[in-house]
Amino acid sequence: MNATAIRLLIVDDDDEDLYLINDALSEVVEARYDVTTVTSALAAMGKLAANSYDVIISDYRLGHVTGIDFIRNVRLAGIDTPVILLTGLSGSLIDKAALEAGASDFLPKGSITGAVLDRSIRYARAHADRQRLLHAVLKTTISGMAVLDSKNVLTLWNPSFTEFAEAAFGDDGERLRKLAELAMQSRQLDIEIGDRTAEVHCMALPDGGHVLALHDVTARVTELKERALAEQRVRKIAMHDTLTALPNRIAFNDRLDESIKEAEVTGQRLALLSFDFNRFKEVNDLFGHAAGDELLRTAAHRLIPLLLAGDFAARLGGDEFVLIHHVRNDESSTELARRVAESLSLPVEYQGRVIEPGVSIGIAYFPEHGHRREELLANADLAMYRAKSGIGSSYCVFDADMDEFIRERRKIAHELRNALHNGEFELYCQAQHRAKSGDLAGYEVLLRWRSPARGMVPPHDFILIAEETGLIKEIDEWVLRASCLAAAKWSKPLKVAVNVSPRAICHPGIADTIRNILVETGLPPSRLEVEVTETALINDLSRALHNLRQIKACGVAIAMDDFGTGYSSLSLLSSFPFDKIKIDRSFIQAVGQNERAGSIFRAVAGMGKALGVPVLVEGIETGEQLQFAQALECDEVQGYYYGRPMPELDIERLPQLDPAAAVIEQQKPAKAASASSVRNAAA
Repeated sequence: MNATAIRLLIVDDDDEDLYLINDALSEVVEARYDVTTVTSALAAMGKLAANSYDVIISDYRLGHVTGIDFIRNVRLAGIDTPVILLTGLSGSLIDKAALEAGASDFLPKGSITGAVLDRSIRYARAHADRQRLLHAVLKTTISGMAVLDSKNVLTLWNPSFTEFAEAAFGDDGERLRKLAELAMQSRQLDIEIGDRTAEVHCMALPDGGHVLALHDVTARVTELKERALAEQRVRKIAMHDTLTALPNRIAFNDRLDESIKEAEVTGQRLALLSFDFNRFKEVNDLFGHAAGDELLRTAAHRLIPLLLAGDFAARLGGDEFVLIHHVRNDESSTELARRVAESLSLPVEYQGRVIEPGVSIGIAYFPEHGHRREELLANADLAMYRAKSGIGSSYCVFDADMDEFIRERRKIAHELRNALHNGEFELYCQAQHRAKSGDLAGYEVLLRWRSPARGMVPPHDFILIAEETGLIKEIDEWVLRASCLAAAKWSKPLKVAVNVSPRAICHPGIADTIRNILVETGLPPSRLEVEVTETALINDLSRALHNLRQIKACGVAIAMDDFGTGYSSLSLLSSFPFDKIKIDRSFIQAVGQNERAGSIFRAVAGMGKALGVPVLVEGIETGEQLQFAQALECDEVQGYYYGRPMPELDIERLPQLDPAAAVIEQQKPAKAASASSVRNAAA
């Protein structure tokens, strides 16, 4: 959560609207707001005269005046606080009038959620900072400067431009517009303004707008220097990213096009490196957008010293970076990629916390991998995503086989759709035992795909594809329904644990889906345990926690899977009353290898005990590991020591055996299971 509260002034005379706004703000967990509420435009002006605010949120209807009138009065008073206008009305005319009056954003009331309002507030503040920067640049320039949008409407101008307008048109209320029109008509010619002669210079902006510069020829030497400086400042703002100071997408497009043209003449090879952070969204969700911004600034600071002569780096947006490299030899581009990955993967400290996001880099070469900018960038991006899915290397060079890789993934996606309808999915179960007595406590359900063409396919070969294509929602529902239906038929009332995917746990209808499945199958809610990983929660923490509360209200238990492997396991435990935590197998596997690992395991297990949350240890493979878990009074255990996953249809006979025989029986190798697949559930 941000340390400093964002000061909001809400202007609305409708109690229902105020409730809607405050309810939306309460959904935002990564920011803190200091809210002041008034019910009239007059009261708002009084507050603004006495206090400063970061953002104003105003209703369109404010008694006898409109929100647009209020915004105009705010701007006439010289107040530059960003304003977000809310309305229940629709129409582009209102939208246009609000923005022309000086609104930073325009939101229909029906679309307001915590995420939408938080995004609008952050955008309004960033937009206001940019406007203030532009005003500061223009104000310090003695030349008359003005910025026009693509429709030739004035958006910014400095005091010198106003002086020129007054000299030319006196007190005419339209003097600024008239001077802009005159200057646009004259373009590069001199114009007479009262008793002064001004040289007009017009520079086109990438968005279709223009920058006008009016220079007094009576002080030409000084004016020429100021003009060059002013144009350089304005162009830098237009062509550079304000957060990192790196060139932006527009500058990158121009530079790469120029580099390709030069390379076509000289025969020079170019390498295009495309890279981003592997866990950038996670950093934003866990630490806040200010932490994400700090990560980007640090990345830019570390990137610049790595560039060789002639290299060019830019930020395209979000956490997307690109680098144009003039190839020196066969290893120069991969060596550069290695150094970039190494430098940008170093930990970043932010407010006492350590961020380690990781970097993936894709490399495409001119002319081998494309002759056009779009083709090179697409192939570099493809190589980057291949690097993300690979193991052991943070960078990947594009090759033609990646097209085959894409076709293969599309083929698997097609086969997955058929698998759902053809009954090719199977449930496997792995036993969970009481740590102290060894009694069977229940089963964790795992998903297997028995493909007619591929044989038994482990989840890690198809779950990511299912998530990318959206099929994961249907697969999740199938696993939940099939698991509950099977458990309802067991002779003993054992619990059944089902892992739910990140996309499903954030879906608005997940609680209703689980409730309906329990009714359909007749399984008591107390026998179902939904397992979620930290990754599933951080994708959309507020939505995920809201859904988990609804699921828990049905009587279903909630377990945190793979505890201790992420950034914020502790903070998540404080955010939601989990019924169980499952300590990741990596902890117990490291016990005995070094003393530090044992200490970490004791701390994690003791934490669950201190919080009163039952602890299950995953990955028990030896008697020594079991004894270690028992000594720490862990509640339940799971792993190969008690047996490999088995088809759900085979588990009914095991409870009939004595405990020792059951363990021996389960320890027989299972043909369909593998060390790499048993840990992958339906998520």
